[in-house]
Amino acid sequence: MTAERGSLARAAMPQESVTSLDIGRRVVALVDDDLTVAALRVGLASLGGDFELVRGNVHDAIRMFEKEMPPQALIVDIAGVENPLAALDDLARVCPPYVRVFVIGETADISFYRLLVRDIGVSEYLAKPVTRDAVFSVLLPRLGGVTTEQSDRRGGHLVVICGARGGVGTSSIALNLAYEIMTSVKGHVALLDLHVQGGEIALMAGARPGPGLRTALEDATRVDSLFLERASIALEPRLRLIASEDAFGTRPTITEAGVTGVIGLLQAKFNFIIADIPMPPPPAMMRAVALARQVVTVLTPDVASLRDTQNIRQVVADVAGADRMISVLNRADMKGGIERTLIDKALGGAPDVSIPELGRGMLEAINLGIPAINRVPSLRRHLAPLVREIAGIKPPSADPSWWRRMFGR
Repeated sequence: MTAERGSLARAAMPQESVTSLDIGRRVVALVDDDLTVAALRVGLASLGGDFELVRGNVHDAIRMFEKEMPPQALIVDIAGVENPLAALDDLARVCPPYVRVFVIGETADISFYRLLVRDIGVSEYLAKPVTRDAVFSVLLPRLGGVTTEQSDRRGGHLVVICGARGGVGTSSIALNLAYEIMTSVKGHVALLDLHVQGGEIALMAGARPGPGLRTALEDATRVDSLFLERASIALEPRLRLIASEDAFGTRPTITEAGVTGVIGLLQAKFNFIIADIPMPPPPAMMRAVALARQVVTVLTPDVASLRDTQNIRQVVADVAGADRMISVLNRADMKGGIERTLIDKALGGAPDVSIPELGRGMLEAINLGIPAINRVPSLRRHLAPLVREIAGIKPPSADPSWWRRMFGR
């Protein structure tokens, strides 16, 4: 990189200490792939009319600056551009000094990040695949958006999974998602079943839980260094199940302090925590929703599921913000189900993930106490968009054309 390039770019792309001029608080994004479009549309939805999303890349941004009034902030895509640094130089020549520039590209190398942020002076750089969580946690605060309470970013990534109603397949998705994240990321995963009575994940995994989880949820002082040894079951070397199996005649007295303590300990020990919670959650478990990076709602194509999904959305929006929601339509093509156009209309858009009926292998896996992905390999492909959004990676088994169809808007 030449000295001229650095000086030109810094002149047009200042550091965060530069205040904006007296112009409208307008953010324009020019990106060129369906996944990033979907992530930005959801992650920056709170900006409302201040946000404009356009199909394009850095070259289109240059042409925009030559003809139109500049925005206060620009999000620009350099993926696929033959010489991105030269293109950023060209952008610098037409980009006013007060415009903050955020760059999205394909290179994940730290030296490239430092080159853009330190030498060229862009405000932030995100490598693809860009998830809505990354947009919400990295871009939105820098763009002046309102942030909500989140778990400690140094701790494990908490994902809450809930069913719109009983029998929609929530526990099965939670179990197989945990396996997929463990396999894809090679990280340590905790699978937390907060259904202390009638929980199904242990049954599906062929495991027999003890009373440790219920004890910890009732009494926060019991969440100590020995908790995991007493309450967790190793399903794989990097996957542990924390569950309970209380009889229906018992009356658990779950406390918010207990829930917070259990989640806090798991976040300190694991990279990802997949928590299956009842809906509507008991008041003490609302803390899990507030701490979650994503809240995954599973529904089936029936009237009751659609109604309850709307109720769940309101609960999550009140506690954690609507941007955290991911909808999964399970058994999407089941006989007698509601037509897809009606589902999209009721949800206000297409479900984020759609999983069809996958045959008797799903039930056989439950009866055998094994993960369904080992019995029904196609499930892995259908979970790929969910893994990508949560873990920020694209599983190698995913079909790119299928991804485009799934996340196209």
